[in-house]
Amino acid sequence: MQVRTRPIAVLCFLVIIVSFTGLDRGEVINEELSIKEATSDRISLTNEMSDLPTFEPIDSMVNRAMRSLRLTGATVAIVKNEKLVYAKGFGFSDKEKKEKVAPHHLFRIGSVSKLITAIGVLKLVDDGKITLDDYVFGENGILKGRLYSNISNRNVYRIKVKHLLNHTAGWSLITYGDPMFIPHKIHKMDKVSYPIEFDDVIKFVLKRHLPYRPGTRFNYSNFGYSLLGRVIEEVTGDDYEDWVQDEILEPNDIHKMRIAGSFEKDRVKDEVKYYDYSADNEQLSFNGSGKKVYKPYGADDIEMLGPAGGWLANGVDLMRVLVLVDGYSKRYEDILSSDLINKMVNGVGGVNRPLGWRSVKGQHWWRTGTLSGTSALLTRDLNGYSWVIISNTTPRRGSFPGTSRWAIREGIKRVKSWPSQDLFEVSD
Repeated sequence: MQVRTRPIAVLCFLVIIVSFTGLDRGEVINEELSIKEATSDRISLTNEMSDLPTFEPIDSMVNRAMRSLRLTGATVAIVKNEKLVYAKGFGFSDKEKKEKVAPHHLFRIGSVSKLITAIGVLKLVDDGKITLDDYVFGENGILKGRLYSNISNRNVYRIKVKHLLNHTAGWSLITYGDPMFIPHKIHKMDKVSYPIEFDDVIKFVLKRHLPYRPGTRFNYSNFGYSLLGRVIEEVTGDDYEDWVQDEILEPNDIHKMRIAGSFEKDRVKDEVKYYDYSADNEQLSFNGSGKKVYKPYGADDIEMLGPAGGWLANGVDLMRVLVLVDGYSKRYEDILSSDLINKMVNGVGGVNRPLGWRSVKGQHWWRTGTLSGTSALLTRDLNGYSWVIISNTTPRRGSFPGTSRWAIREGIKRVKSWPSQDLFEVSD
């Protein structure tokens, strides 16, 4: 089901700055002139469109979080009752060039990508292409062929689609680490030549012990979500990224999201530069060159991680995604049935973990994302508010999710009045 159509609008702002003795920034007058019906292409969002006096508490709290975590740059977008009311960049998209973050800038979003993949899988369930109880492997499973055959551990044949979605397929990080981040171990243990491909990772995992019976224990699995990308490809006959873009994103006015590259040379137009201030920000390149690299650029194979952690997005597009599955349907119809959104949030029996979301507490749902140089938090919050903050920085210390959640919630609480604007109608 697609977003309901409506006329495209262009939002114009006149900022009048009155300078008298005794006036401070809090008394700057920002007058919203009009929202005019238009048939021309949309104009791009700018920071100035959210530079209103009523939003000063949000600006202040985000800047406070930036200072506390020492973030180089960040983007914030806020939705109220399914209207995009605020979209703004902070700090630098490229510190060396002194380029400032704006709403159009693209960021790696880390594991927020899992929400995109979960939505795709659940859309296939809604369309009757698969079920949550379909087996992934085996004679009656979705994935067939030599790569997935001759599995010695029979418990692998018990893995269902729902187990991949809620991280209960039975794999454990304790056994040999996260298979999506150990190319050198796979090279050494399985005598596989570089670069390590996802097929090599699948072989590595399937020939080894499955610690738990599927459906009995939660154990976070990037591999499981990468495998869901293969499930989508097998069911649709299409490339994972292409199918998500064609069937989920493009029909809902989301045009810039894509899978990121792994090296700095792979940066695309409007993509930020990444900064890792942690102590261990150098690592051997994943491609087997033997060279140590700055961790955000070459330590991890971002493209292979795609369905689990490889998407690029700006904050506005992530807000577009969220309103399609937020259960509100005040201005946008959800693209999933109410039954599947309920399962997405409340789980599907057994180990009742959400599907795609990192955690759920009542009406508060959130999804974190972390990679070297990336910190992200997407939230469907209380009382009709939803928001996202993404940074191009790994802080040296401090909790990005905790500090960001506190700052944005506190900023929202202090807003006295909300404008009627819907910046979804402005953004391209």
